[in-house]
Amino acid sequence: MSSPILLATGPVGAGKTTALARLVQEWRASGRDVRGILAHRVMEGGRVTGYDLEVIGEKAHGVLARRKGIGLEKAGPFTFSDEALARGRQALRNATKAEIVVVDEVGPLELRSGGWAREVESLLRGSKAMIVLVVREELQKQVVEWLTPFQRPIHSFHFEELAGSDIAAMISRPQ
Repeated sequence: MSSPILLATGPVGAGKTTALARLVQEWRASGRDVRGILAHRVMEGGRVTGYDLEVIGEKAHGVLARRKGIGLEKAGPFTFSDEALARGRQALRNATKAEIVVVDEVGPLELRSGGWAREVESLLRGSKAMIVLVVREELQKQVVEWLTPFQRPIHSFHFEELAGSDIAAMISRPQ
């Protein structure tokens, strides 16, 4: 049986990335090979002004998206840094042998075959890793439709359940 795809869902700004970042730290501390990317929200004056990219396992964060034009790809009010997209894509290409791969997030850009779409599809075809995707609730149905042809079990969890026992059992090491 193929490793599952876990969809960590929730509304925009609810804490999906924060919850997942904590879980990634726990996994790594317990010796799991976790790779991938996290997108941390950047706030100014109570308003989301962009996102910064964290490549799991690297200390430095970089600008991923801003409301002001910084690259060619655009989703909603945000324009994405070409350099950060290339860095994130490379991190995902380097994650094929990992136990767990985290992709924060899969959204409108990926549903239009941009962003991390090709790398996620490649992982789903060629990696045995469990894939954890962060997905906004309103896009969950579309993302599931996109993932269905890869014939992997898909499990959706509200972000608050990320540390729950069902997920822990699903990601436990094979006996």
